[in-house]
This record gives sequence, C-alpha cells and structure tokens, in this order.
Amino acid sequence: QVMTEQSFKKEEQFAMSEMEWGVNSSTNTTYMNFEFDIDSLYSTIVKLDYLARINPHLDAINLNIASYGGDVYAMLGLVDYIHNMDIKVNTHCVGTCMSAAAVLLASGTGERTMTKHSTVMVHEGSAVEVGKSTDVMRGVDHLKELAKDINELLAEVTNKDVKFWKRMNRNDTYLDAKQCLEYGIIDKII
Repeated sequence: QVMTEQSFKKEEQFAMSEMEWGVNSSTNTTYMNFEFDIDSLYSTIVKLDYLARINPHLDAINLNIASYGGDVYAMLGLVDYIHNMDIKVNTHCVGTCMSAAAVLLASGTGERTMTKHSTVMVHEGSAVEVGKSTDVMRGVDHLKELAKDINELLAEVTNKDVKFWKRMNRNDTYLDAKQCLEYGIIDKII
C-alpha cells in the first residue's frame, strides 16, 4: 500500500499529538517523568487503559519511569491498578527511580529493567504532622503501617525478605543497576 502525502501528514500529526500526551502507540509505551500525585495517578491510568485498548493483541505495555517519587498513596494506587490489569506492564527505569518510583519499578508485572547508569533510591516514607498530639500520634502510627505495607510489597516482588527491606529503607539507600538486579528490583540491565 502506497502512503500518500496527505495520509503521511495525518499519521505524523497523530504521532505528534500522542507524544505530547505522553504515549507512543507504535511501541505501546507511556512515560512517567513527574512526581506522583493524584493527578499523575489518574493520567497514568488513562494512558495505560488507552494503550491496552488500542493494542489488545500485544503481551505488554511499557512504562518508562524517570521520577523522584512523590505521594505514596498515588503510587500504591497505581501499583494496585497495574497488578489488576489483564495485560502485563513492563517497567523501565531511565535515569532515576527514587522513593515511590523505585517501588513502582519493582512492582512491574512484566519485565523490569533499568539502564546501566541509572540510579534507584529506596527509603522509609516521611511526613510532616502538625496538630493536636493525639492526631500527630495517629499520623505516626499510620506512617508506620504504610512503611510495613511497602516493605511487604517489596518483599513480595523481589527476592529479599521483609527484614531486608526494613533494614534497607531505614535511611536513603542509593542503588546502581547491578545492586537492583541482585536485590530483585529489576530483571535485566539494558
């Protein structure tokens, strides 16, 4: 089939609008280069659904991540969503995956990769609590529960146990690609 100049321009416009939107349907890829918050949670879900709908015959969607992390609730919502999708989601670290982004990288349901010179940082979550002492104490208890949940999630998706992740997450821990492979955060270095 010969592509006319008009059909080529139409394809080019479609490709440009997809890239502005943050998806590439020809490679079944979406990009996450921002901090997690409630808006990014829903925009990422929309992009994943879009790619799953237009390419239902493919085995996986690619999620390229370059993020410093962000809101733990948004990250956990996205992890739950990905784990309930009918299509696998390959996660790829390009540059950096820190904090919540590191957990998302490890939680991919397909192939989990990172580039050779990328950096991953894991740590225990943090929060600022202000208010009555009883409310502050409830906030601290909740933060401890979130930390426990994240350590259990990391243990589930890696080849390390909860004690390992509890120890690793006490402080900011920076990991290179070889360490991420050893700890089961990724499956392959690219």
